[in-house]
Amino acid sequence: MKRRDFLRSGAALAGGLMLELSASGVRAAGAAAAGTSASGATADGTVFAPNAWVRITPQGEVLLVVHKFDSGTGVKNALGLMLAEELDADWARVRVVQPDDPLAQVYIHPLWGMHATGGSTSVPLEWNTLRRAGATARAMLVAEAAQRWRVDPASCRTSNGMVIDASGSRRFGYGDLAEGAARQPVPKEVALKRPADFVLIGKERSSYRVADKLTGRAQYAVDIKLPGMLTAIVVHPPVINAPVVSFNAAEVKALPGVHDVFATEIPAAIAHFRPGMGPAVPDNGACQPGVAIVADHFWAAQRARQALKVRWGDSDMADFSAEGALRELARHVDDPGAKSKVKGDAAAAFARADKVVEGVYTMPYKAHAQMEPLSVVAWVHDGIVEYWGGIQVPSRCAQAAETIAGVPADKVKIHLTEAGGSFGAREGMHQILEATFISRRVGKPVKLIYSREDDMRGLFYQTASVHKARAALDRDGGIAAFSLRAVTPSIKEPDDPGFLAKVPVDPSCTEAMRNDFYYDIGTLDLAWVRVEPKLPIWWWRAVSYVPNVFAIETLIDEAAHAAGQDPLAYRRRLLRERPEHLAVLERAAALAGWPRPSTPGRGLGIATYQGYNSYIAVVAEVEVKERAIAVHRLSCVVDCGLAVDPSSVRQQLAGGLYWGVSTAMMNEVPIDHGTVRISNYHDYPVVRITDAPRLDIELMPPSGRAPGGVGELSNPPVVPAIGNAIFAATGKRLRATPFRFA
Repeated sequence: MKRRDFLRSGAALAGGLMLELSASGVRAAGAAAAGTSASGATADGTVFAPNAWVRITPQGEVLLVVHKFDSGTGVKNALGLMLAEELDADWARVRVVQPDDPLAQVYIHPLWGMHATGGSTSVPLEWNTLRRAGATARAMLVAEAAQRWRVDPASCRTSNGMVIDASGSRRFGYGDLAEGAARQPVPKEVALKRPADFVLIGKERSSYRVADKLTGRAQYAVDIKLPGMLTAIVVHPPVINAPVVSFNAAEVKALPGVHDVFATEIPAAIAHFRPGMGPAVPDNGACQPGVAIVADHFWAAQRARQALKVRWGDSDMADFSAEGALRELARHVDDPGAKSKVKGDAAAAFARADKVVEGVYTMPYKAHAQMEPLSVVAWVHDGIVEYWGGIQVPSRCAQAAETIAGVPADKVKIHLTEAGGSFGAREGMHQILEATFISRRVGKPVKLIYSREDDMRGLFYQTASVHKARAALDRDGGIAAFSLRAVTPSIKEPDDPGFLAKVPVDPSCTEAMRNDFYYDIGTLDLAWVRVEPKLPIWWWRAVSYVPNVFAIETLIDEAAHAAGQDPLAYRRRLLRERPEHLAVLERAAALAGWPRPSTPGRGLGIATYQGYNSYIAVVAEVEVKERAIAVHRLSCVVDCGLAVDPSSVRQQLAGGLYWGVSTAMMNEVPIDHGTVRISNYHDYPVVRITDAPRLDIELMPPSGRAPGGVGELSNPPVVPAIGNAIFAATGKRLRATPFRFA
């Protein structure tokens, strides 16, 4: 019996109420429900493969199984709260767990066509589904209690995991009712609570099971121990793409604790993540060469690395440099590009403009630098492949298993662990391909560990970018037309060959440049210019919002100063038809004390945008002394609709704000002669306590909108806010990150 079916039948045989959630609705899934069997099949022959399931045990514990990956974002908190709110559950007795089969068909992300978590979409996508499930379970529990008391269900109420009668003298715990409730009919329609009646959603609380992380009980990939398991590392070439010619295998294999040494041989054609599509040859670096060292433990492998002598072949990337890539991108800032949004006649508007303001904005390659380096356990055995780890995109496991071991997706088992940050790094496939290849080669479970240095040098960076923005000003200083050229490689096409033949503008490169452009400007000419420097790149926290908002918000600031107007007042005019966004902007300015009396070398800068169905504004306070830049304070105001879990929302906003400071002031991956020149936090610095500015974060009162995304929301406006503050402090405009005076 499949493990998923075993869990289902075991839970049902133990009694209790189990509900299946899917796109088609909610249905009873316990053995007590009519038409189901312990084999996992229903009377109509369908297999139990729910989008999520809810179980209330006879002991009163509430379990919610959801397929969303949590790398520290607090998504388990939010999803659990949405269910518990409508269920009127005791929050202390709610457990949110991962599914046994993350590759079930119904788990495919509706926007991306693959099994994945990301894009700040988890809470918005599940908002109605989980609340409806909670309300359905509550209605069935109430029906069971009312039947036992022989009263009208409408006379009963629920609170904190109990059903209470009208007098308040009789009550049942949910555990007492669960088994009987499973035999109640599932209501087709249920009433959801009004936001004013919420007792869990929108309230402050500690993170879900934070004690496990504080005490070390939480399990990460590096903690996994399996019988006979070996540990592996992969030594990648010092020059990108250099092939393996030879190495001293016999000498290294003779070292203590070393089991094997061999070149990794990942096929060029990789199984597609979309079911039914044939293999494709991605151009995303997933098949990079390397030499695997397999040992008893990590330190034996690391010691063997010191003795390993590899002769690497010639590479087509030997002449590549990050600076050269930026120069190549900059040569195309005046290309017409592929239009992402056009409104009016921009050429005519610029021709008749009283003044034209323009700027070119550059950003270098940037690493993810997540706190937990990449690690995954793979075991190819008995016609199946099993994986353990913080796996953000289960589809990558299916691709690797089919490509390396010829194992179909229905024979892949994924055991999700905690993960110490991702920011896009765990969406990758290269480490999963390598772990699968090594396990198949040695015939045992293998834990592949990237050291910090391996992780930092392992490619898949946020792309370098060059943007040219222009504004045509009318005689009143207003913006009559706005033009933007975003010059970057494609992120989507290398991972999904042929994508741009169907969608000529890469959505991962044009965020805030499509219909989500947020300023009311009559004439727009926004375009993406695709240039491919050939360095493998990847998704990164907030992806193209970061460079796009940098260019937009800096140019708007430059236009305001060219017009002799206050940057805040200037933005007010451009947002006058968007009251929710305008309210966020004005509150952020008030929180920061705008306009604060000027002090020599000190200035305020403001930036805003909308993304992920949320609005944000950030004001940075910066001081410049003897060309040294210090960020003293960030004032941030957000309207994310309804904040399901305000504590997690603030934590995500704070993390993104600090991420933005790192992006503005520090982050840069130097590459020359095809060699990455960073290795750890000493030469790829991120914000530390000593650098951290004061944060003032406010959430706007719930607006009645459904929850928006926040995980990636806050870092994009930080860079332009800091840049604009530097200009306010010094009168000098810096248009390239990391910000520094030459």
